[in-house]
Amino acid sequence: MRNYIRHPTSIPINVLSGERIIGDTKAQNLSSGGLSFLTSKPVKVGELIDFEIPVMKPDYQGRGVVVWLRNRSPKMFEVGMRFTSNDDFFRTRMVEQVCQIEDYRQRICANYGRTMSVEEAAMEWIAKYAQTFARQDE
Repeated sequence: MRNYIRHPTSIPINVLSGERIIGDTKAQNLSSGGLSFLTSKPVKVGELIDFEIPVMKPDYQGRGVVVWLRNRSPKMFEVGMRFTSNDDFFRTRMVEQVCQIEDYRQRICANYGRTMSVEEAAMEWIAKYAQTFARQDE
């Protein structure tokens, strides 16, 4: 039985073990306990890893420990990581919201030819989607 509700996500992340970059990575799920990601290089269960989310300046950085590893194909692995700090979920969730707002801004521009500032996009996105986004934490 799961301890935490998982939320699908597509936020970009970089994962490092010590000084070694852990291949190409893509976040899959986020929960209050940790996150899972796909990578082209395997990691060891129990390994302490650092992650950064490069969409904010400065990049958001956090730390976790690998709790499971699954082979998805000969060159692709799914990794489950538990946050080592309770603050990491909240801060990662805030970064995810920033990504959602930026995606919204780009979609409006591409679909309707309307350009807007990040602040304008944030105000519109919050009015339209913040309530449902917040419920994803429940």
